[in-house]
Amino acid sequence: MFVEFGYGVLFVSFVVTIYSGIAAVLGVTKKSAGWVESARRAQLLTFPLISISALVLIYLLVNNRFEVTFVYEVTSLSMPTYLKITAWWGGQAGSLLFWSWLLAVFTSLVTLRKWDRDIEFLPWVILVSSITLAFFLGMIVFYENPFSRYWLLNENVVESMFQPFNATVFRPEDGRGLNPLLRHPGMIIHPPMLYLGFVSYVIPYAFAMAALITGRTDDRWIRITRRWSLWAWLF
Repeated sequence: MFVEFGYGVLFVSFVVTIYSGIAAVLGVTKKSAGWVESARRAQLLTFPLISISALVLIYLLVNNRFEVTFVYEVTSLSMPTYLKITAWWGGQAGSLLFWSWLLAVFTSLVTLRKWDRDIEFLPWVILVSSITLAFFLGMIVFYENPFSRYWLLNENVVESMFQPFNATVFRPEDGRGLNPLLRHPGMIIHPPMLYLGFVSYVIPYAFAMAALITGRTDDRWIRITRRWSLWAWLF
């Protein structure tokens, strides 16, 4: 049930993100502050949802749940706990989840800022950031699922999120383990620093698109995103 819970919360966050973008568009087309506020709240909700899913994955990694495909591929019994945690971003599925989590953090921070002078930007910033986040969440939910498991079916081992008919969970005794090149204390800071820089640039991009869409092409959006750009450049 724990695995299903992690995947379920992730799927809900994907749906909420799509709703946030749709509500933002409705707020503009209907000139409704209520819809824009609904979009804003939905975007804020993505952060705790993705955080819960990430915590579930970390729990699975630390507790050697090798029936989970991702856990088997990036951890082993011999790995220390800190490497098991950093294995979160040691494989593609986990990296996408980490990327999405950072993006949810940044979009939530932006959404919480005071928008009095720039309220016309708000729905478009929400829309652009929601589309970006929905893309990565969709990749995780439908293609690179970190919660997929191994099942024993007719003496064959298959990989699936949900239990196939007449199948039982297959749990290997040990995992394959993290790539030897990644078994280094630098894994604690190096990938997160790279991702901080890459993901941070989504915010200036969202404001640039909002400025183009609204026709407000003065330097206001540049001044708003100056700190974001410097932060991203720093990493």
